[in-house]
Amino acid sequence: MISLHRSAVVPPFKRLLIASALALTLSACGGDGSGSDGSAGTAPAPAPTTPVVVPPPVTMPAEPTPAQLVSAQTFEPNPRTTQGSSDASTAFALPDNFMVVADDEANVLRVYPRAGGAAVLEWSYALNGPKLTKELDLEAGTRIGDTLYLTGSNSNSKDGGEAMADRSHLFAVKVAGTGATTTFDYVGKFSALDSQLVAWDAANGHGLGANRFGFAVSAAAGIAPERVDGFSIEGMTSAPGDAALWLGFRAPLTDTAARDKGLIVPLQNANALLAGTATQAAFGTPIELELGGRGIRSIDKGGDGNYLIVAGPSGASSALVDRNFALFSWNGNPQSAPIELSNDLDALRKATGGSFESVVGVPGPVTAGTEVQLLMDNGDTVWPGQSAVSKDLPPADQKFGGFVVRLGAPRVDTAGPRLRRAAPADDRVGVNRDASITLSFDKAIRLGAGNLVLRKGDGSMVETFNAGSSTARVQRNFNVLKLVPSQPLDADTAYHLTVDPTAVTDAAGHAFAGINDATTLNFVSAGAPTPLVVGDMLFVGANAEAPDAFAFVLLKAVNGGTKITFTDRDRKAGNAEFTGLTNETAFVWTADRNLPAGAIVTIQTDVTGSPIADLGFTLGAPGGLGKEETIYAFTGGSIAKLGEGTAGEITAVGDYLASITLGGTKDNTIPPQLTLAGTAFSFVVSPTNQTSAIYAGSMDRTDLGAFAARVKFAGNWNRRYKPEVGYPLVDDSLFGGKQLP
Repeated sequence: MISLHRSAVVPPFKRLLIASALALTLSACGGDGSGSDGSAGTAPAPAPTTPVVVPPPVTMPAEPTPAQLVSAQTFEPNPRTTQGSSDASTAFALPDNFMVVADDEANVLRVYPRAGGAAVLEWSYALNGPKLTKELDLEAGTRIGDTLYLTGSNSNSKDGGEAMADRSHLFAVKVAGTGATTTFDYVGKFSALDSQLVAWDAANGHGLGANRFGFAVSAAAGIAPERVDGFSIEGMTSAPGDAALWLGFRAPLTDTAARDKGLIVPLQNANALLAGTATQAAFGTPIELELGGRGIRSIDKGGDGNYLIVAGPSGASSALVDRNFALFSWNGNPQSAPIELSNDLDALRKATGGSFESVVGVPGPVTAGTEVQLLMDNGDTVWPGQSAVSKDLPPADQKFGGFVVRLGAPRVDTAGPRLRRAAPADDRVGVNRDASITLSFDKAIRLGAGNLVLRKGDGSMVETFNAGSSTARVQRNFNVLKLVPSQPLDADTAYHLTVDPTAVTDAAGHAFAGINDATTLNFVSAGAPTPLVVGDMLFVGANAEAPDAFAFVLLKAVNGGTKITFTDRDRKAGNAEFTGLTNETAFVWTADRNLPAGAIVTIQTDVTGSPIADLGFTLGAPGGLGKEETIYAFTGGSIAKLGEGTAGEITAVGDYLASITLGGTKDNTIPPQLTLAGTAFSFVVSPTNQTSAIYAGSMDRTDLGAFAARVKFAGNWNRRYKPEVGYPLVDDSLFGGKQLP
């Protein structure tokens, strides 16, 4: 058992771009028209709020970028706030260069000067108005006349946990005044948006076929929202003439098979629902939009009646993709295609790593040269001088960024997709026999008219994949194409993949060049998986703060296809194991090649989809690592409903290999065989707090017995016992550059 010693290391951080602010007078708020379709009822005015003095913002010279940048801003919370303010999620312009901003992790609306600096007013809708005391995850809003319409994401929690009851509220407030004298008057709320959307789709209320959009499956417990088949509303605007509210979906993309277009569902009777004179939502004809494989993060009506759409991936952004986020102009006609603009939003994101989710209105026409202000969700940003991500800082230290940009001209792109990464990698030896083939490109992809063919080394065909293949065999997710062979690979056999030059295209039909030889993507399959027993692996690091990750060392050489199951679910005493538990992480790691003894594997858990491994791959449910966490490793066993980003109950456990406990023990019980073998590591503190720990001794692995002894010695570990950023990842590894002995 490893005992505890405290240490603290503050890693270097990237410098945030803070540019000089440019104040703009924008009359449109939330991008929507000035007309009103009437109030939906009134309620007593909220409790008075106290204005605060705004200090002048700190500014630095702006750096030009290809994004048509005019200026950049940083926004801070109002003094004495107790609520977070890192995750700007929707915004509305006010007169005199102020704006209302919502946050997806705090049930407050704040008024900020648009030039940057501290909020001048905070209105809590947990204490006032709808009195929503649980996190709404407010993601979408629009303004019609003097009324703000706002809704939560209507989604599950990030790890798939059931949270829709807390996030499905639609409510409205009337707004008046500006700056510190802004007032909010509650109108009403409706709290069954998600369930009625699911029922409408299942009952073919749209006339396109029952379950056309797969809402029932996407919204089910256990399904993470941030994936192409998840469920999350992040955009809202008003229809032409303000006749309806348009709900813009980040996920799912449509339809249940293709998953390649953005979705808008009109809500036609919002005012009646908010007033309580109707209890059943009336949904109009859905609209599907080609956004290059992206979902809707924000949609706003311009002064000319056209729309500006911020589009982004349904899941996490990919470093392999050049344009994760993009701006589109659209005339509002369901039969017209949106037009991608040339603004390079990813160039702006590089300063802080945030995501774009808000536009503070479009004051003029949605055409090149119009200036608009974009706000960022910076919840996972580590600011200069800080050691934790922004959303985990004390409220007074949190902030988010914004940019004023000029809308660009329509983007011209004639290049086909480029292959950025393949798994198995070229020339890989020891590929697991149940491997899938994954191709990652630099942009969202489609399947064209050609074939992708898996062949043996002698050129003989094993299996053909194309647009007509079943979703069990061919799967697309934004820029990633996954090919799943129908039969396991033969043992110790050479394979290669060929791709017709018409097989993979982008949304515009531009084709990938293809692969027509036996050497560009070839590999050799593995022999039998290697059996493992206690003592064949040890944990060598784990972060309970971002980046949430852990690492383990193999003390025995393994063949490709060797599997280890990991979970941080709370193990029960006796033979109960993990019975009845479906939350938290549970996944299987598989060696994707023959790995030598001494190899160190890092797995990131707080991600979208299956956890990310730097060596090998995983399948199952991700999740964050908390302050009372034990991570278990075992072989064998089984997990129900195991899939990409999902895992049901652990129905059987094989042989335990190792464990590591962070912060506190909670109700976890450690298998006695691990304690006896010395492979159960424990880093606990009282009172319990966020804990990260990492082996910091010699990495010489020529004598693995000696190395294992050093890992088991407490004095060779560094650890942190407070909420501060976890040990950094380099090339996805806690031991970057030292993964292999």
